[in-house]
Amino acid sequence: LHLVICMSPVGDAFRRRCRMFPSLVNCCTIDWFVEWPEEALLSVAQDSLRDIKRTDLIESMANMCYTIHQSVGDMTVRFFEEMRRHYYVTPSSYLELLKQYHSLLEKKTKQTTYMRDRIQNGLHKLYETNELV
Repeated sequence: LHLVICMSPVGDAFRRRCRMFPSLVNCCTIDWFVEWPEEALLSVAQDSLRDIKRTDLIESMANMCYTIHQSVGDMTVRFFEEMRRHYYVTPSSYLELLKQYHSLLEKKTKQTTYMRDRIQNGLHKLYETNELV
């Protein structure tokens, strides 16, 4: 039987659980996941963005995603200092950023294509009307 338990190691709740259930520490394998290094974040972003048609922009977009992720991480320190609340920036939040970017890109591409088609149809009607007059 294999069982996976995921817990945040920060705060009193984790400490309390470890005291109440010492076998969590003594009889389990604990995998600590730390922040991904810059190379890993850039590599994941480039791999995620490779299906974008503009291949010349992939590297700069990957750098942008990395910068956004790092900026949010830096702002969490300020957020804690001002609000006394923790906010964690994890690799899964980075993957969510990439997923949301893809979703937004697809949505905006469809909107742009729709608007372009409307303008082309309107111009076509104007040219037809101009020829009739």
